[in-house]
Amino acid sequence: MSVPDYMQCAEDHQTVLVVVQPVGIVPEDQFFKIYKRISSVSQVSIRDSQRLLYIRYRHHYLPENNEWGDFQTHRKVVGLISITTCASAKEWPQTAERFHAQKEVYSSTLYDSRLLVFGLQGDIAEQQRTDVAFYPSFEDCPDVEKRVDDFVESIFIVLESKRLDRATDKSGDKIPLLCVPFEKKDFVGLDTDSRHYKKRCQGRMRKHVGDLCLQAGMLQDALVHYHMAVELLRGVNDFLWLGAALEGLCSASVIFHYPGGTAGKTAGRKPSISQPADAGKRHRPGALTANGISADTSTEIGRAKNCLSPEDIIEKYKEAISYYGKYKNAGVIELEACVKAVRVLAIQKRAREASEFLQNAVYINLGQLSEEEKIQRYSILSELYERIGFHRKSAFFKRVAAMQCVAPTIPEPGWRACYKLLLETLPGYSLSLDPKDFSKGTHRGWAAVQMRLLHELVYASRRMGNPALSVRHLSFLLQTMLDFLSDQDFQWVQGDVCEVQLMVYNPMPYELRVENMVSDTRYTPKLKICAATTFCFEGEFQYLINQEFVKTGGCTQSSLPTPFFFFIIATRQVLMLPEKVFGEFLSWELEDALSRLPLKSGQAVTLTVNIKVKLDFSGQESLLQDLNDDGLSVTGLPISSPLRQLLKPRPENKTFGSESGKTLEAVLNFKYSGGAGKVEGYHRELSLGVHVDVEPSVFFTRVNTLPATSTRQCHLLLDIFNPTEHELSVSAENNQDLVLHASECQRMAIQVDKFDFESLPQPDQETARFTNPKQLEEERQYAQGSQINSKLGICWSIISFQRVHVWSKASVEGVLNQLVLEHLQLAPLQWDVLVNGKPCDCDVIADCKAGDAVALEVQLTNRSKNSVGPLALTVVPYQDFQNGVQNYDLGDAVTFIGSNTFFIDAVKPKESSVCVGALLFLYPGDFYLNIKFQDDSAGRELPLAWFTLPSVHIRALDAQPLAGA
Repeated sequence: MSVPDYMQCAEDHQTVLVVVQPVGIVPEDQFFKIYKRISSVSQVSIRDSQRLLYIRYRHHYLPENNEWGDFQTHRKVVGLISITTCASAKEWPQTAERFHAQKEVYSSTLYDSRLLVFGLQGDIAEQQRTDVAFYPSFEDCPDVEKRVDDFVESIFIVLESKRLDRATDKSGDKIPLLCVPFEKKDFVGLDTDSRHYKKRCQGRMRKHVGDLCLQAGMLQDALVHYHMAVELLRGVNDFLWLGAALEGLCSASVIFHYPGGTAGKTAGRKPSISQPADAGKRHRPGALTANGISADTSTEIGRAKNCLSPEDIIEKYKEAISYYGKYKNAGVIELEACVKAVRVLAIQKRAREASEFLQNAVYINLGQLSEEEKIQRYSILSELYERIGFHRKSAFFKRVAAMQCVAPTIPEPGWRACYKLLLETLPGYSLSLDPKDFSKGTHRGWAAVQMRLLHELVYASRRMGNPALSVRHLSFLLQTMLDFLSDQDFQWVQGDVCEVQLMVYNPMPYELRVENMVSDTRYTPKLKICAATTFCFEGEFQYLINQEFVKTGGCTQSSLPTPFFFFIIATRQVLMLPEKVFGEFLSWELEDALSRLPLKSGQAVTLTVNIKVKLDFSGQESLLQDLNDDGLSVTGLPISSPLRQLLKPRPENKTFGSESGKTLEAVLNFKYSGGAGKVEGYHRELSLGVHVDVEPSVFFTRVNTLPATSTRQCHLLLDIFNPTEHELSVSAENNQDLVLHASECQRMAIQVDKFDFESLPQPDQETARFTNPKQLEEERQYAQGSQINSKLGICWSIISFQRVHVWSKASVEGVLNQLVLEHLQLAPLQWDVLVNGKPCDCDVIADCKAGDAVALEVQLTNRSKNSVGPLALTVVPYQDFQNGVQNYDLGDAVTFIGSNTFFIDAVKPKESSVCVGALLFLYPGDFYLNIKFQDDSAGRELPLAWFTLPSVHIRALDAQPLAGA
């Protein structure tokens, strides 16, 4: 999506979207007259039910936004109402064809559609059709609202059937993976049979069912589904959809706490004509049950348990926005979520926190916006700041919107709109156009900003073609702001003698004789200067130059005089060459060159100088913000707002070609001698300056990790960008080469063994005691990054270069954050599970026979530096139906030989402990083992990451029948 809906609010999540559009030529005033009547049916009470269906109407909706309907169902166009005119029966076939073509645009999501035809009479108009309504004219159409009511009820029937199909599907078939448009190519080639993939499918489907329940008026069920979706998606790090589930949970909770809505007074919800008069007394939008019966006390208790508190709503919004911020293509979703949170905070009267969300919204990059979209964005930000009481901030953004109306890129600048918006900013800057409000000695507001605003009003009114208004504003400026005006906001006029002050400083450690000082007479025709003088060391000399401006045609047009230039000619010159040392980035071998000396006449010797530089390969956000890449990278503005720094810390930004590269300089000093001069002890010296601009040839724009099938491995995902004009080949250990064309970004997935960072050398206690903790942490992360780089072995080479071999090793140190390092680290507690003596890892399925004893071993190896324990282990068998349902009631299918609970005493460092038990499967089938832990040590909690066990999957097979049976 590229165009946000700034009017979005939390309660819109329970609405269904209906698009109302004209077909053919329809007068604009008549269309909006009918559109207003249609949109008045904003909520409909469903017959035989106390549920309400809320409708959101749009007369313009981008089809690309409709593609996000699976992500959030309120963005899906489910209804289409077309309005057309038809004068005769001959025009009807063409009109019907246009209507069908319009339906095709939204055919993938449409539940139902209607066509309202005005002006057609006769046999065709007398036909009874459910999808078409005929009216003689735009004035003679009394039952438009009633037909819209029936249309909305038909949408509800389809919505309810889809909800029931999704919510009650327990067939065990594979659940489809719901995707947003930019995700589809990322899942090509993934293993669809892995548990990680299946849980992702289950979590996304749970979130989708929650959306359908919310739209269908089942608030309690929606809260339950959203909670389940959050738990499933959090377990597989599905951040984008986790953010959507959290936002759905927030929306449902907002609907419960604020049934009047958060959009403000102008957008309050009103009952439609089909809603009974006492509906508001019987129930409210947030107090509905699953079966449509009035809510009782028990239902309210259940809802209060699942519903977020007003404080938790804001915290979950923050979390959801932080997840959205990880994806460039989710910028619209992130921006709209910020706006929704601000509307909630405005009701809660928490202005300071609302301003943090708005500040975050300012820095969300949405790509190339049109000038009209920019004006709309800044105007909405101004209205939201006004709503939370930040009047000066509101005035600032309204002033930005005014300047956008006359941007240089607009062919016909809107000076009238600019002037109108500037007038609306006056109260925010404590500025009144009534001179009586200004008293001597007291002044409200910032005078500098107020003068600038008055100047803009003067200029805008003049460009608007109203010179009288411009003079009035200018006279007001002189009357009220004269005390704050300097000699400069005045112009120099022809014939006036003015004075220019020139300060000249001598930085040299000796006197400097200046023989001549002249001005460029192109700009200063008449200039009086002094004679030659001497500048002393660390001394200053001041010239006072009288300058008379000679212009033709009256006043100059610029507010400052035209610049003039001086050329100082000194009698003594000194060349100073500072020596710059940048480490040993230059290296050479002299043995070969020396072996060829002395040189005879006409001979030459070549000295090869090697250049070796290490750069940061972390590509920053500003690098790719204009490349319109495929969405693999996270990009944004070069600055992070305070909220973004709080929610998702990012490294300091760098600009490609400046900080991202290095400019290295050095001086190579050569001394050489020969012949008779060498005998006499003479030699010559030659200094050659070397200037090298070094820029990275590959950038890692994003790094992430995914769990592998083995607990000792994981997948490292690198988004690699080629900023050069050449074709690059990138390779890694045990991985296929990746070919990148110029300005191309692709993802490389590397399966790596997790790293044992505990084995790295640690500083001794004496060194750690006197060393800065920050420096120790930097050294620790450097050592970890070096170990990872040594195992990855990422190299790149430029394919198109023939004569010069350009290659290098690429380091990921700059892009490894703490979260990724934790995912790459081998847990200090190593767990091994063996079934019948065979390890269960890498999705290995252990086979056994039903009725036979199955030996189970759980081995703990302590790789940490401290003793671990005591620990209690409990083995719980279950069956996974692969549709979100897990069956733990297996008392008649699985039995333990002995106890299913084991106790592990203290395990010392570098030692192991083994728990041995046995199970008996009474029936064939697929079973899983869930091993739970309890840390019995007092006053100490171990991280959950230390208890990562491989998935235990046991398949019990039918026992072979006895011979002769």
